[in-house]
Amino acid sequence: MILSFHSCFLADTQVILGDGTLDAHDRHHIEAADVIILPQTCPLELYQVCKKTSALLFPNYEARFKYPGKTGQSRLFKEFGLPHPKTKPWPSVKAFRNKHSKDRSFPHKMPFVIKADKTHEAEGVHIIQGSAILESALEAMERLEASGLSGFVSQEWIETEGNVLRVVIMGRSLRSYWKRAEGSGEKVAAISRGAKIDENWRPDLQEKGKTQAQRLSAATGINLAAIDFVFPLSHPDPQPLFLEVNYSFGRQGLGGFRNFYLLLFAVLQEWLAEKGFDPNSVTLL
Repeated sequence: MILSFHSCFLADTQVILGDGTLDAHDRHHIEAADVIILPQTCPLELYQVCKKTSALLFPNYEARFKYPGKTGQSRLFKEFGLPHPKTKPWPSVKAFRNKHSKDRSFPHKMPFVIKADKTHEAEGVHIIQGSAILESALEAMERLEASGLSGFVSQEWIETEGNVLRVVIMGRSLRSYWKRAEGSGEKVAAISRGAKIDENWRPDLQEKGKTQAQRLSAATGINLAAIDFVFPLSHPDPQPLFLEVNYSFGRQGLGGFRNFYLLLFAVLQEWLAEKGFDPNSVTLL
């Protein structure tokens, strides 16, 4: 039996979690399933319950929950020897202040970046260019802590000239495009901050990014995620550095909402066939 928790994929049984809480009927379906299709906004409880069964899970979210947030991803990159900007995780603002406030030191050379642990698309990102900006960023992290979202990372600044490469892993396929903030006045390249999508710029660097994304996928089993890379473009032979892994990501660079789900449906069908299940047993709604 194929069980789908995804609103766009109809299978033998489909369950749509309203508030993300599992009831007895949901748990019964999970125990009976041979295959479980998870939503991209997958709650931790759902993953943990499904993982305890013998069912095959799609997508593979093992790395997502083993290395959560930016603090977890910094550990992932380090453990797998993946190139990334120098990053330091901080459990709290107090830990940061205890380390650096007394002697007025900084964790990285100026400028550097502070990023909230569990934010996306450039939210909670602060470029630190002086003590006043640092203090403002730490106060913002304290407000997040007060709301229950503790933890952040500090990270060395890589001069990208306003360009970030995104490589989307979908099953065995890799699709890449640039987020380019040039001319917008923004130092952080994010679609939410006005960056433009460019599929054609620097194909040589796109191939380098794809190679590293494939390396990550092979090492971790990740088969649905958007990987952001930065390149130190002043270097004569710039190499990709892993910036972050996004499991819930925008669709604009993949042709929009509908096209994204057409692509994902094809990937799901291919995965089902590889696992010995009828790919036509799932329908795209």
